[in-house]
Amino acid sequence: MKASDEIFMLVKAMSGKEKLFFRKKYLSLIEDADNNYKKLFNEIADQAQEGEIYDEDRIKEGIYSGKFIKNLSFHKNYLYNLILNSLSFFNNFIKDSKDIYSVRNLMTQAEILSDKLLYDQSLKLLQRAKKISAGKDLFNNLFEILNTEKLIMRYASSVGEYTDQVKEIFEKQYSIIGLLKNTLDYYYLNENVGIFLRSQGSGKVRNKENLEMFEKIFDDPLLKDIENAKTFISKYIFYNLKLQYHLTNENYEEAYRNAEKAVSHMEDNIEKIRMKPDNYTFAINNLLNCAVRTKRYKEFDSSAVKLSEIPYKFNDTISESNRVFIFYSLSVLRLSKNMKIFDLHKLKAIEAEIEKELSLYENKIVLYQRIILYYFLSVSNFLQKDFEKCIYWNSRIFNIGNTDLSEDYQCYSRIIQLISYYELGYIDSLEYALKSAYHFISKKNKIYRYENIIQKYLRKSFRIKSGSELKEMFLELQYEIRQLLNDPFEKNALDAFNILYWLDGKIGKQ
Repeated sequence: MKASDEIFMLVKAMSGKEKLFFRKKYLSLIEDADNNYKKLFNEIADQAQEGEIYDEDRIKEGIYSGKFIKNLSFHKNYLYNLILNSLSFFNNFIKDSKDIYSVRNLMTQAEILSDKLLYDQSLKLLQRAKKISAGKDLFNNLFEILNTEKLIMRYASSVGEYTDQVKEIFEKQYSIIGLLKNTLDYYYLNENVGIFLRSQGSGKVRNKENLEMFEKIFDDPLLKDIENAKTFISKYIFYNLKLQYHLTNENYEEAYRNAEKAVSHMEDNIEKIRMKPDNYTFAINNLLNCAVRTKRYKEFDSSAVKLSEIPYKFNDTISESNRVFIFYSLSVLRLSKNMKIFDLHKLKAIEAEIEKELSLYENKIVLYQRIILYYFLSVSNFLQKDFEKCIYWNSRIFNIGNTDLSEDYQCYSRIIQLISYYELGYIDSLEYALKSAYHFISKKNKIYRYENIIQKYLRKSFRIKSGSELKEMFLELQYEIRQLLNDPFEKNALDAFNILYWLDGKIGKQ
């Protein structure tokens, strides 16, 4: 990526408050009598707001003093670093003012006082910093505070006093290391589960071998009892992993109970999540997913309101990635809920709301989630029998290009595409789509019985000559798909797209 592209993308990612802070506060610290850097920043910001492409020719047409334009490459790099420094200052001062910034500030002040031999005053500030750090689980800061405290006591205490004090400090530091390790161990488990589920495409275990691998991850002693989780974050991860285990094994009631516990754990410790509400956002997302699975639709609606209110409740600390995820989560899960209850009117209204805001978030949604969002929009239109729009959303998936992300959803979207072309009578397009789908499924990293059955009937469909032959093929396909319902692994394929509903309808009309 060129430096020009990097600064353009950075400015595009900045929030309104961050841009305002840079213009009004940070640039005032820079020697720039002719405001060249402000002009350059404003021009890049205008381009970032207008579109997705950086136009350097337009920059060069601007009015700048001296030899600024001749050294544009240097000045862009300098501006890039200015912006990064401004963002660091803004986020440290604004977002962390009550916690991390306060602790860092107290530690700096304590060190200054120590350097001036004002040890009692220095230790008093360190006590305040320790209290904040302990209350907010800022273990790294707490560890460093104890190091500073130890150094001061070495000079401010007698040998006897220091001997007792240093022993106590080391014990506290060893305890902190234990808490950090406990947190890290749970993070490691969480990442292993996340990688495993993403590797399954739609997050469903599709064979016995994979189930054994999944069960082995959860055989870890840390997941036997909540008491094994020693920190705020460890406890959150414990509940999250438990709900993922039960969700994958289709124990939806247990999954919902653990999702509830995770959200309650967050809400009981609201000050600990105020700085960084990511995990609270994910916890409500999981609760919404489980509410759909257990048909708790009233609870779904109240939790959806909670999720939508997070950007307002945590306005000073919420990140752009949080806002994007909330849009994605509410879009997919609201569609999912109304697909379950088959509320076509509501689906249409939700889809209109999504499309209204999609341009603000679409390119910021991570790729595998974007595929899932397009897929749900496709299925929504399929249920509404708007096959043209169904084809449109599937095409958005195909246009992404080759990727193994959300592979199962890509496969199902091709099946839906075929049916949509069939329903619309687009014979030429259907023939091309058949070949494309067959090629995709053949190249798929993991092919299961569901995909094999579809493959077989894709090949067979090329030889269909009459309506009676078509009905016979539908009956055979219906029979084989129904057999999958008896397979605890293969029936998961029908969770994302149940072709039986369509087949039942088509056979009844033949």
